Amino acid sequence: MTNNLPPISPAYRTKLISAIISISVFFIVYFVLILISLALIFLLGYGAVKIIALHANYLTLVLALGLFSIGLVVFYFLIKFIFIKNTYSTRHLIEVDRNKQPELFALIDEIVAETAVKMPGKVFLSPDVNASVSYNSVFWSMFLPVKKNLTIGVGLINSTTVGELKAVLAHEFGHFSQKSMKIGGYVNQAEKIIFDTVYNNREYEQTIKNGSGYWAFQLSGMISVGFISAFQYILKFFSDFIFKNNASLRREMEFHADAVATYVTNPQEQISSLLRLDLSNAAFNSSFLFYTESNGKYLPENLFINQAALMQLFSERNNHPYENGLPKIDEDDLTRYNRTKVEIEDQWASHPETHRRIEMIRRNTTKNRPENNELAKTVIRGYDEIGKIMTDKYLTLNNIKNVGEVIGDNERFMELYNEQYPLLKMSLYFNSYYENHNPVLDNVDNLFHTSENLAYNELFSDEMLSLIQEKNATQTDLFTLHQIAADPKLVKTFKYNGTLYKSKNAGKVIPALTKELDDLKSRLEENDKQIFRYYYSLAHDGDKEILKNKYIQFASLDREYDIFENAIDQFIPSLKFMLYTLPVEEIRKHRYTLLRNEKPFKDSVRQFVEESAYKDLLTIENKELLKNFIQSEYIYFNNDRYIQKEVDAIFTFINEYRAILNKSYTDYKEQLIDFQASIKEEY
Repeated sequence: MTNNLPPISPAYRTKLISAIISISVFFIVYFVLILISLALIFLLGYGAVKIIALHANYLTLVLALGLFSIGLVVFYFLIKFIFIKNTYSTRHLIEVDRNKQPELFALIDEIVAETAVKMPGKVFLSPDVNASVSYNSVFWSMFLPVKKNLTIGVGLINSTTVGELKAVLAHEFGHFSQKSMKIGGYVNQAEKIIFDTVYNNREYEQTIKNGSGYWAFQLSGMISVGFISAFQYILKFFSDFIFKNNASLRREMEFHADAVATYVTNPQEQISSLLRLDLSNAAFNSSFLFYTESNGKYLPENLFINQAALMQLFSERNNHPYENGLPKIDEDDLTRYNRTKVEIEDQWASHPETHRRIEMIRRNTTKNRPENNELAKTVIRGYDEIGKIMTDKYLTLNNIKNVGEVIGDNERFMELYNEQYPLLKMSLYFNSYYENHNPVLDNVDNLFHTSENLAYNELFSDEMLSLIQEKNATQTDLFTLHQIAADPKLVKTFKYNGTLYKSKNAGKVIPALTKELDDLKSRLEENDKQIFRYYYSLAHDGDKEILKNKYIQFASLDREYDIFENAIDQFIPSLKFMLYTLPVEEIRKHRYTLLRNEKPFKDSVRQFVEESAYKDLLTIENKELLKNFIQSEYIYFNNDRYIQKEVDAIFTFINEYRAILNKSYTDYKEQLIDFQASIKEEY
């Protein structure tokens, strides 16, 4: 048995001390409130007895009961969370034992011995792409020993090797390898108390107020709610402090659990399983989404073989190689679509970012156990049958009825999936160059001259794709920095390109970043010009004119898109008052502003339908919807109440109008890209 597991880090110890102090303060305050409520019971009970002793009759008896009930109601408000039953169900899980799954339990035995923790009380299989060690966290679990259960997701088993699965499970047991982890249970209970007393108390308050029609009890109910509101204010004062401290501690707990896992396994398998997690999740969720979007037309026999098929499809589409029967995700893929250089620590996040975990894993001490590259599903007996049973449970859990064609083989599933979600030509032919980039050229008339001969692959190279990602990330960073510069109180510090800055210095970084963005845009614009010249030189005479006009049209759509989008954004604030309960006079003032702002908005919609570059792209149904709004004469509010039909209509219209604008823009962009692809195919 291992006795020298990695000790907790200084950062963990600091967060632990901070959490202990905050939890101690919270429970002291909480018990003081309980003492106050008990004092209320005593004092009000004493007053009730005195009232009855003064003059015993029906009225004084009712008053005495009402008075005494105030203390009881307030006391129960503080302790009622203890009696809340744990509604967690295991009906979507499969419990397994040593006799049925000896290979799996042999793996668990190894981890238990190496991490020096107790054997789980029960072991379950779930449909998730995850694993967890949990216990029935009730109030008494803070004081009594509780058996912990292990839950292993079949979706996780389906996407790991044996060595990677062991690393994931070692991480979960690593959470319980230190006695200091017990503090997490106390923090958990504090959060439950705050949630139940502050954020989940409306029904209790309504019951108190309306529990009896008798005036004396209604009055005592109102007084009780007054005391409860005061107690809630005190508890809420501590909530942000508790939640932030807990999130901070949990992040350090994750690092420590990783350190334990690294020590008893090896960093390579730990990192590879972490990197594959997002792809595995996406494959499982996309498999299930396919069936739910079929509206009962199709049903899966085994979601997990579909998950495996989509992992392979997504890997092919993203150029991920396969090793040991599973996709290999590189660390660079974490930032493939996110090149932001501004880092702001999320104080509320309970898990560290993956790249930070990997960075720490590489520093951890390890015994560097040999890798086991067998697929994890080989340690599960009857794996395919379990996959089918788990699929049925998952469908039941999500209220999916067993109707429709059952898809039992991957060939049929992939045929249907590719039909439903085809790979767009912008991805297939252009190395995903256009997925996050719009080919906007303002003056194509000056681009007809032949340029130097550029190879097709150079125009859509990984280097150019990287420029797009950098440009988009730089735009995001600039937006973030402008927000910080406008309100430095948003955050205390931020990192840019690895350097720590105080929030008040955000404005100093903006000029350099703006110049960097301009340079990136300039390089991409030059590449777009070269692309136009390339396809123009390949096109037949008739297609040359079509290509030119499509670029001109798309530039117009792009220019006008911002105009119409801004018009929507400027109009929406006029509607927000209808989302709140307000005095009648205030509603009338807001309605006046709404009706005044509606006129220029309708003029913008009219321009969109009749004059814009979008007008010929609209369907008959689109035009009818837009014209109906232009001709409408809504007043929204009359005779001291909303006209709900009109209120619903304006909110529905805004959503549909924005969808029409976005779809028209995207559809025409795809037409342009498809036309370019057809020129290449004909050449």
